Amino acid sequence: MIKVNKINKAKNKTFEFLTIFSMVFGIVVGSGIYLKNRTEPGGVLHEAGQNPWLALTVWMFIGVLCSMIMLTFIEAASATEKDGHSTAQSWANKFINRRTASLFSIMYICMYLPILAGLGALFTVKTIFDGINEFYIITNGVNLVNKIGKVEWMSLELFISTLVLVGFSLMNIYTHKPSKLIQSIFTIIKFLPLITIVIGGFTLFLTNSNSNNSFNPEEPYDNWSMNSFFATMIPILFAFDGFIYAATLQKDCEHKQVVAPAMMSAIIAVTAFYIIITVSIFFGASDGNVFKLFDNLFQKEPWIALLFKLIIACTILTTVNGYTTLIPKTVHSAVEENFIYKKNHTTEIGYIKSGFIGMIITLTIYVLFLIISIPLGWNDSSGEINYFIVANYSSNTTVMFGFLAYLIIMIYVLHNRRTKKVEVRKAKGGFAIGIISTSILSIILVYAYFDFLINKFKSGKIENMIDPIILIFFAIVLLIAWIINEVLISKQDIENNDFALRILPRNWFKYNKELEIEKFKSRN
Repeated sequence: MIKVNKINKAKNKTFEFLTIFSMVFGIVVGSGIYLKNRTEPGGVLHEAGQNPWLALTVWMFIGVLCSMIMLTFIEAASATEKDGHSTAQSWANKFINRRTASLFSIMYICMYLPILAGLGALFTVKTIFDGINEFYIITNGVNLVNKIGKVEWMSLELFISTLVLVGFSLMNIYTHKPSKLIQSIFTIIKFLPLITIVIGGFTLFLTNSNSNNSFNPEEPYDNWSMNSFFATMIPILFAFDGFIYAATLQKDCEHKQVVAPAMMSAIIAVTAFYIIITVSIFFGASDGNVFKLFDNLFQKEPWIALLFKLIIACTILTTVNGYTTLIPKTVHSAVEENFIYKKNHTTEIGYIKSGFIGMIITLTIYVLFLIISIPLGWNDSSGEINYFIVANYSSNTTVMFGFLAYLIIMIYVLHNRRTKKVEVRKAKGGFAIGIISTSILSIILVYAYFDFLINKFKSGKIENMIDPIILIFFAIVLLIAWIINEVLISKQDIENNDFALRILPRNWFKYNKELEIEKFKSRN
């Protein structure tokens, strides 16, 4: 709840504006800048063909687009201020129907949240171990991976990653206080390395402007192309993903008129911050790797570079904490709102049971990714076993599905302007801006899906095929899970919901509803 000054209305407005601004900024700026700005496959600089100017242009373009999209979701969130949860599935239920809300719930429970929780655990521990190994190489001239053994090194990393994932899952099932404390502390601390990156990158450039960096690489970068322009958008969308939930902050505001300006200003500020920090990283490292920037900046004091890497790892840990907090809540709310089947309508699923369901799904996906990644990354050029391959690529799949869900909601929020099905607080200029942003996002996603499902397969390269394979795999899993869920829900109220009968092959072309319902009743 945002605490306001009831006496002084001017101060109240200013306070609410600044509170929303800071909260949105804190929500959006996260681990994306560390994970997605590199030359590795799936990274911003890689997809841009090593072209930093193209990367910066796309950062700016996506920032403006997200600012426009935010206006539509401010309107969507106003529909759930008095009742329901402010989530994508709740908005889908309001503006579309229950079946779409069920599909979105399954997507978040069976794919989106588990992937990001597992990715966060792996990336956190990998950041720590890579930092320790680099420090040991600089100070002792020995590679720890070779000294310990790559299998033993990987086993230790995976053991600690699993411990982190399971530990946070269990903690957030049984208690909420530590989670809130961790988020509060590290949300503030995360700006320490970010500010250091900004200062450090420009310092390296000013002190040695002729050195190799992303703007001045050893080999020339690629020219601009339409393919690279659209491909660069996917990792950048990952850095902005989740920004729509900032729209729910308006629920606690007394002066609703400050909501839109505050949120729009915050997204614009985030975009400017991302651009500045990206420029700094490109100045400080030729491969766009923020950790390499710290190594270059603190060559004479490598322990400081290690310290910053450990701080970054702690801030990335907030993603594990955040998503393992959201998973049980999402399962619980989806069942409560009847988006997910439960055996008895009169009984409620317990929060702890919801948490364990979510944890089992998360660990299943986590283990599956490792089983596939380890053989693929066994002979990685770095000398380590790259167990991170599939988990890293899977983040692109979460973006593809997540923004497709956002697009569908946006279309129906705009459609609601005509039907007036749902009572909302209309944002000024929201309809025109919504049409523009929906059109742009549609074009981006059409190309992205075309690129994933056609271009990446046509390339013939195994590393390029990982993205579409993950996309197709989860599309099939989600479809099967959704159909099973709908059939079970249908059987509980067959007269009003005959989905379980219509989906039978014998009823695809010739269907007598009354007769089939009577047959079903007689059998049950």
